[in-house]
Amino acid sequence: MIGYFLALLSVMLLPGACRAEAVIDRGGSIEGFGKLTWGISAEQAAKAYPDLNFRGYEIENSKEEPIKIYYRKTAPEKFVGVAFDSFEYGFKGDRFFKIRASLQSKFGPRTLVTRAETSWNRLAEYLVRKFGAPKEHSTHYVTEYLVVVKEMRWEIGGVFIRLNYRGPERADEDQLIFEIGK
Repeated sequence: MIGYFLALLSVMLLPGACRAEAVIDRGGSIEGFGKLTWGISAEQAAKAYPDLNFRGYEIENSKEEPIKIYYRKTAPEKFVGVAFDSFEYGFKGDRFFKIRASLQSKFGPRTLVTRAETSWNRLAEYLVRKFGAPKEHSTHYVTEYLVVVKEMRWEIGGVFIRLNYRGPERADEDQLIFEIGK
């Protein structure tokens, strides 16, 4: 029993092993993600996450200012028990407005279901339980048995949640992307 407690405590205290989660207020609206609330500046975000580093720009609309993308150097965080490879924090007009987490996994000789597929199922079930049926849901097949793209999208009080699974675009790799933003 003591060994179990120590193992649990060490996992909770390891840097980067903390759970990331949506910040939900009492009314059920989503106010942010992790330690960040929507609309805070990059400077304020850097105080909350001292390891937040600028990665580059992303252009969504050529007529608007590019989005500044930041990442964290620590070990990947977990969301709903899923250990993502990376979390990217998006700032539009120097205000936090979205987060994108991604996980890539490989098919192998002994792999029937990848980490990305398993994580898709876990996140999809969690999000449906938490927020109800998605506003949009699609699945595209290449063949009768191979799923290429699965996507779900929710809109909750002005906040979007998008869950996307992409089957192997290359011979042995698939990807899961989770996005949430205002």
